[in-house]
Amino acid sequence: MSTLRPKYITFDCYGTLTRFRMADMAREMFADRVPADRMAEFILHFAAYRLDEVLDPWKPYKEVVMNAVERTCKKWGIPYIEAEGQAFYDA
Repeated sequence: MSTLRPKYITFDCYGTLTRFRMADMAREMFADRVPADRMAEFILHFAAYRLDEVLDPWKPYKEVVMNAVERTCKKWGIPYIEAEGQAFYDA
């Protein structure tokens, strides 16, 4: 049995009650590694990987987000920095 005691629980993570600014953060965080004219495509890939991560068996949201950042970086051939994945989760 898990000893996890969540501080907050939300049933909505897609913008109607809780707004996660993943795209805004990605634009800022990856501005030096992704050309501005390709940033929209990068953000679409990041969103697609987040969706793909939740289609597998349940895992903590931290893993969902960090895996999605890592997979997006790998697809784009740019370095994945774990602290950046953590920053998305912390936000």
